Amino acid sequence: MEAKSTGNGLEALRSAFADPPREYGMLPFWFWNDDLQEEELLRQIREFHAQGLGGFIPHARIGLSPRVGYLTEEYFRLLRLCVEEAARLGMKVVLYDEGSYPSGSAEGRVVAENPEHAARCLICVQREVKGPAKGYWRPNSGRALGDTLVAVVQARETDDSALDPDSLALLEPGAHDLVPYDLPEGRWRLLSFWSVFSGGTIRGVYAWEEDGHATAPAAGDIMNPEAVASFIRLTHDAYYAHLGEHFGSTIVGMFTDEPSPTGRGPRRGPRPWPYTPGFIEYLQPRWDGDVRRWLPALWADLGERGEAFRVAYRTAVYDRLGEVFYAAQRDWCAAHGIALTGHPSASDEMGALRYFHWPGQDMVWRYVEPGNDSALVGEHSVAAKGAGSAAALDDRPRNATEVLGAYGWRLTLDESKWLCDWHLVRGNNLFFSHACFYSIRDRRAYESEPDIGVHNVWWPHFRLLGDHIRRCCWLLSEGVQVQRVAVLTDAGAMSWRAAKALYEGQMGFVYLDDAALQGAAIADGTLAVGNQRLRAVVVDAPGPLSERAAAQLDAFREAGGLVIETWQPETLVASLAEAIGRDVMWSGGPDLRVLRYRKGSTEFYLLVNEGEEPIAGDLAVEGAGALERWNPQTGTGGPWPARAADGYLHTHLRLERREATVLAVDPAGQGRDDLPTPPAPGDVISTIGAEWQATDLQGEPVDAPALADWAQAPGWEIYTGTLSFRTTFDLAAAADGEMFLDLGAVGDIAEVLVNGQPVGVRAWAPYVVKIGSTCRAGANTLEVRVTNSMANAYEGEQHPSGLMGPVTLRRAQD
Repeated sequence: MEAKSTGNGLEALRSAFADPPREYGMLPFWFWNDDLQEEELLRQIREFHAQGLGGFIPHARIGLSPRVGYLTEEYFRLLRLCVEEAARLGMKVVLYDEGSYPSGSAEGRVVAENPEHAARCLICVQREVKGPAKGYWRPNSGRALGDTLVAVVQARETDDSALDPDSLALLEPGAHDLVPYDLPEGRWRLLSFWSVFSGGTIRGVYAWEEDGHATAPAAGDIMNPEAVASFIRLTHDAYYAHLGEHFGSTIVGMFTDEPSPTGRGPRRGPRPWPYTPGFIEYLQPRWDGDVRRWLPALWADLGERGEAFRVAYRTAVYDRLGEVFYAAQRDWCAAHGIALTGHPSASDEMGALRYFHWPGQDMVWRYVEPGNDSALVGEHSVAAKGAGSAAALDDRPRNATEVLGAYGWRLTLDESKWLCDWHLVRGNNLFFSHACFYSIRDRRAYESEPDIGVHNVWWPHFRLLGDHIRRCCWLLSEGVQVQRVAVLTDAGAMSWRAAKALYEGQMGFVYLDDAALQGAAIADGTLAVGNQRLRAVVVDAPGPLSERAAAQLDAFREAGGLVIETWQPETLVASLAEAIGRDVMWSGGPDLRVLRYRKGSTEFYLLVNEGEEPIAGDLAVEGAGALERWNPQTGTGGPWPARAADGYLHTHLRLERREATVLAVDPAGQGRDDLPTPPAPGDVISTIGAEWQATDLQGEPVDAPALADWAQAPGWEIYTGTLSFRTTFDLAAAADGEMFLDLGAVGDIAEVLVNGQPVGVRAWAPYVVKIGSTCRAGANTLEVRVTNSMANAYEGEQHPSGLMGPVTLRRAQD
């Protein structure tokens, strides 16, 4: 899925933007969750194609029938059928490496083949002793034969029930694991540490393999190289054996999903830590004392030194997972001509992404949504930028997001548009939408819903979103993000605080971690890492830096680079702008988000209104030449008025709610500030529709109310579907094209026809369409077909539904 060259010059780029290659379109997860039939599989693929999707990710999921099975001959026969249909239609396929999730188990086959490859964890069993005391203790983790004693430590309790780090001492078990102790005066704790099978599972593919079920598949030990080799042999090699001729052409990637070293719902504890045989020896070089002696810090307060040990242990887990699990998959994918993609388990984790050819993150469970501060605050707010930064720092062509999953049936195209723009303006250029359901039969409708595909009433209009994303993903590929600022943060827990100030001040940045800083080149006040050339580093909770990273930071400062270690959100952007300049100047408030991107010699600015109201202001973008404005919703664009001054192009811009726009700087052109701009809706001419007729799509009258919320009308409270509302309006003279119809409030999607001619579909406010060219003098007919939310039928939410208005005609204004 490498980006395709489009030729030179802005005209060629504009033409490609209008209709980019299909591969830049969404690739949805496709839940295989029922008794799969050939005809239905092919029908759904053709529906995906008709809606402009770039391909799909076949994903065995809870509800799959035993007749089909997972990794069976029938499974592969049907998968081959789908891959061949994708090849015929010019679509791409990304394979998924597990039977449901998390990855690493092969639906329990890894453990079934070798029970020693089950996920493990470290647990603590302890005893309180009042000294002086002398005797023997047999620490007892239970009756499991697979439990292995790792270490026993004695520690004195302090007055606040913490442990005194100076009192830590290893005790040596004797025969039968009897531990002798001889304790002086005081309150003491004896702590034993055990390597045990975690009992963690994955979600499988059959109803009886769900979380909490006795037959849920066992999770594999994904920090154990032998277990990982088994997983790859059982899964990846099987895919290649059945479909190898399609690798590198139709099959372009392998998706690995939020691997968990302990599996889901580990049964041993309390508070188990990931573990694998040999992990003490793996951790020892990272710690300046005996690792075993410090294991109490994983469960008890041992002050700053104890916190440092927890950080070291956690970091070692991340690194081991990368070196053993991610690296093995990366190498296998590279050897077989495809890309490793997917995401780790935590939204704020970036370090693992360096192992991915297409690094990614996921956005599920309404982690981020419009109308509150989740877009800028909290661990999930960093996810999209983390993936985009990882790609930039390693010069990867694509970076991915798994998006829309588990947002519930109340998810609308309106919310989806906001969420997708939220990702795009943070640099994501590959969208794995979650998910298209093969079936919503019975409780399948409530398994990480909604279905965004053929069973959703919005499906006929999905291209409104899909084509927008395809254009933007093409725009943000085969080039580089242009950033001046790096935010140095913890690779395992990225901070959002500096990022919030930078977003609201329209100051571009990438996240930078310790490892990337170590490998950066420094010259003339610039930090070069991946495809980025950075002039400032803002330090934001990076955790303990390695000696090499700290030295690099000092060298950057000495070379003339700007390092800001102490800052206030209110003044951070101004301090940066004064020292290193800025790409964008904007007078219209904090809701504008900007991403600068360079393709060849052309500079692009993707601008997104992230708020709930229109925004307008004076805008200046760095660059010289002619300015163009492109619409990713329609694929159209052309010259835009701008005045050149002081290295910037100055213009005025208004963005409606949910609007994203692209500004292109043509270095070969000459800017003009006297160009006309397209007409916009102006004053209200008249209100339409004292009388409306409501019908179903077969033209049969229904008693649903017009200009009101039908979900509040008796008999319509939980109806989901499409209804038609018709009326007439009079014009004294035929319009010349400069007239707008404003539908007011709509729930949720409006398809508008004037005099029988389609004039537009709107799925989010403002519900305004240009209608002048279709109007005539005298009587005109207006039909508005409204589709509401699936939440009414599937959740009983009574989401506002229908044509609620007021419906008005508005004249055009410049």
